[in-house]
Amino acid sequence: GTVEFIVDGDRNFYFIEMNTRLQVEHPVTELITGQDLVEHMIRVAAGEQLSLSQDDVKLTGWAMESRLYAEDPYRNFLPSIGRLTRYRPPAESPDYAPGVQPSEPVVRNDTGVYEGGEISMFYDPMIAKLCTWGPDRAAAIEGQRNALDEFEVEGIGHNLPFLSAVYDHERFTSGNITTAFIAEEYPEGFEGASLPADAVKRLAAGAAAMRLVTARRDGRVSGTVARKDHPAGTDWVVTVAGESFPVSTKRSVTGYLRTEEGTELGLTSKGADPRQPQVLVHGQGSVEVMFEDGQVMLVEGDWTPGDTLTTAMIDGVRMSVKVDPITDGFRIRYRGADLPVKVRSPRAAELAALMPEKLPPDTSKMLLCPMPGLVVSIAVAEGDEVQDGQALATVEAMKMENVLRAEKKAVIKKINASAGDSLAVDDVIMEFE
Repeated sequence: GTVEFIVDGDRNFYFIEMNTRLQVEHPVTELITGQDLVEHMIRVAAGEQLSLSQDDVKLTGWAMESRLYAEDPYRNFLPSIGRLTRYRPPAESPDYAPGVQPSEPVVRNDTGVYEGGEISMFYDPMIAKLCTWGPDRAAAIEGQRNALDEFEVEGIGHNLPFLSAVYDHERFTSGNITTAFIAEEYPEGFEGASLPADAVKRLAAGAAAMRLVTARRDGRVSGTVARKDHPAGTDWVVTVAGESFPVSTKRSVTGYLRTEEGTELGLTSKGADPRQPQVLVHGQGSVEVMFEDGQVMLVEGDWTPGDTLTTAMIDGVRMSVKVDPITDGFRIRYRGADLPVKVRSPRAAELAALMPEKLPPDTSKMLLCPMPGLVVSIAVAEGDEVQDGQALATVEAMKMENVLRAEKKAVIKKINASAGDSLAVDDVIMEFE
């Protein structure tokens, strides 16, 4: 069983309960003890004696577990349902198996979902348990950071950004945390992580490198107005996190090329003869990005347009980022931050600065469904006057009933839903005068 305690500020421990069953956190115990708890349970259930004593249990290293949930941290962790249009967990450590004590950092992912599968409103929102082991706490945390960076989930709202932000938070890394951590650090709700200035600048360099690769590819598309060998522009203005970085880029490739005859050629120059038909077999592309202040960052990676995850060395720092194309740039997600990064020519950037900002629509006179779910009940009628905090409707999703309340005094103008209706996120439940 699992025995649970709570500890106070003076490090006094208090017993809470014992759960006489396998717990969600059991991989952590397996990683630090090298024991296979499931095998032990099956053998005991079959009538065998437990094969070890307490003295045989040795605790080695540190292990951590992150619960990947179908809950949207940007909507106060409300459940999110839908189809997993992309589900690509990080690579697990090939040599690890329960019952074996790790000797080097381990990544383990316990899951029961698959790409194309549906997360419905009728079950628990947990998708996976991502576990890491390291010889010390810092190594286990770093393992989680890298694994979360490489975890791709699309199609639903999920808590990956929040988990990444927590592992980078100073209070968490120092261990100065309590059960009030979320309420204290995110009193207005989670709105994404803020990256340090050096990380933002590295992302700007990475985006400029990807834009150069895209421009070079576009210039080689046949049938276009531009000549096939037309040189791509190398000067850009990268706008990210409220900052603009004028940069110049220069690309080189090292690795191996294969001729049409099948001969592999070493390549260390800054390009290949375009008259010689060749295909890049394997190798590392690199882009030098020079900033206006004179700093030069080297971006080394093998990203190609269409890749949704790329790992690159940027100014000597390994970074795994999720990438999606947007107008004039990329949507980049890294360490809990979700950033639109615009990469424009200097002239386009000059004109973009003159464009008016598009404001979101006013929904202050509407009650929107905060999550996909089933309407259990409507507590008011059209024409009713409601007060601040009064219950308006109840919506059920993932074994939880959520009571939606009025944020201020108002009169109900129109009700658009009724009990039994299945609603999507942001469907209008009712309107106010």
